[in-house]
Amino acid sequence: MQPTLLRMKSGGGIHPLDQARRDALRAEYEGRVNRVVDHIHAHLSEPLALEDLARIAAFSPFHFHRVFSALAGESLAVYIKRLRIERAASALLQNPAASITQVALDCGFTSSASFARAFRARFGMSAGAWRAESKNRQTMSKPGQGERKDGKEPRSVIVHPSRTGRRGGRRPHRRRNEMKIEVKELPCRRVAYVRRMGPYDQSAKEAWDSLCRWAGPRGLLGPQAVFIGIGHDDPEITDPAKCRYDACVEVGPETRPERHVGIAELAGGKHVVARYEGPGEGIKGAYARIFGSWLPESGFQPADGPSYEVYLKEPSDGIFAMDICVPVKPL
Repeated sequence: MQPTLLRMKSGGGIHPLDQARRDALRAEYEGRVNRVVDHIHAHLSEPLALEDLARIAAFSPFHFHRVFSALAGESLAVYIKRLRIERAASALLQNPAASITQVALDCGFTSSASFARAFRARFGMSAGAWRAESKNRQTMSKPGQGERKDGKEPRSVIVHPSRTGRRGGRRPHRRRNEMKIEVKELPCRRVAYVRRMGPYDQSAKEAWDSLCRWAGPRGLLGPQAVFIGIGHDDPEITDPAKCRYDACVEVGPETRPERHVGIAELAGGKHVVARYEGPGEGIKGAYARIFGSWLPESGFQPADGPSYEVYLKEPSDGIFAMDICVPVKPL
């Protein structure tokens, strides 16, 4: 008998907790693990001790690695190593001027030798060979916007919440060569988010549905709501089953985390902001232009932190309007 799954009846008997209560308990665990995942993502280049991560999750260090493995599907050490390798793989392509050793150190590896072994074990080739083949790879596109096996451009996988009081009339979208791109100083954004893991076409819909069920009764889906989507991983590098997607709504300081809904700060500072208006299948090209054409000639390079999309209106007839925001620093 598992005491944590039982409660006392008023008459002295015992019966299993109802499903809602069990779901709430599981959401509490998932919320704590998500706090650790956010911390790891923000401090990947630094030492990440088990004791410190357990403290963030408010679990005993003795048991935390078992909790993390059970919920994340891989051990804490394997997760951190995989994330560092995948960040390095992206950095090698996005920062062609950086040395391989510098990329390795920036991603948390203590030596170029350990990085070389781990990289070859993960991708079956050296980091130099990976970079040399970058022109034949299309990893500069946004996660979730990869080509389909039938060779056709995919539709956007992003599923947006309905916005009360907004009507997304169809407007002519800018042609690709007219996309406005500029560098702006953006403020820090405080968001409530729901995270789901898996292929983006599935996880994005699940995340938005869950966020809206939570945000609606709290009055957070009105005309002034700011919706933000974050795809943390590139399925060309990360196993799609392990890709993380966050559906977010901007909130004030009075909003607190609740079980499966976390609170995060999106760092402010210099960002490339690209205004995109057009069909879902054009989003891939928008990211390709930012990373493959605009950034290499701009004097900037991608900075640590996720890129994100701020949705300007509800999509209508497959037409999107968004600001693509990418953190940058001087080259």
